[in-house]
Amino acid sequence: MKSILLVHGAWHGSWCWDFVEKALNNEGVDTHSLNLPFTGVKDDIASVSHALDGIDNQVILLGHSYGGIVISSAAEAKRNVEQLIYLSAILLEPGESMQLDGSKIQIDVDENLISEVKKGSAISAFYADVDPNLAEASTELLRPFPIVAGAKGIGEAWREKHSTYIVCRRDEAIPPKLQYAMAKKADKVIEWECGHSPFLSKPELVIDFLLDLVSTTD
Repeated sequence: MKSILLVHGAWHGSWCWDFVEKALNNEGVDTHSLNLPFTGVKDDIASVSHALDGIDNQVILLGHSYGGIVISSAAEAKRNVEQLIYLSAILLEPGESMQLDGSKIQIDVDENLISEVKKGSAISAFYADVDPNLAEASTELLRPFPIVAGAKGIGEAWREKHSTYIVCRRDEAIPPKLQYAMAKKADKVIEWECGHSPFLSKPELVIDFLLDLVSTTD
């Protein structure tokens, strides 16, 4: 029996996995998510590491967007992590930085380097292909995020664990060109015709992918 742990990206929370997590649990798949504390990347990594320690089964660990940085470190030396899934995620060498050239994300940053996404930008960058009512509701759930947390890569669990990168070809947050470049580090690359948030726009894509993954790895 495999378990799944879902890790959200910057500004988001575990709420973004609600459709996926409910469907998987209804299918009998032990599925977990968590809220990253957003008090610094080390704290985010520690929270995922702690969650992994609480799961007895082998784990498929999925990180979305900024969550890619987190899982690359949290999964290091974790024997129960079977494989890593990077969903339109940041996949960098330790210390490597990136530029989001072409991204539609627009933020306001305060003196403490805490960022908030501008509402109109959130819809165009994250939820362009999401139902308008759901997109609007989702913007109300976004949280402040310490912008320095996602500045550089930390950890390289992808070197020791099997990894799959899912490119979202209509992404307006992390441009597909950048995703393809990062995906070269992964063992396998999959392409989906969707925007940055398939767990909201096309949750069946995520659900079916993970159900298939669990069934083929048992």
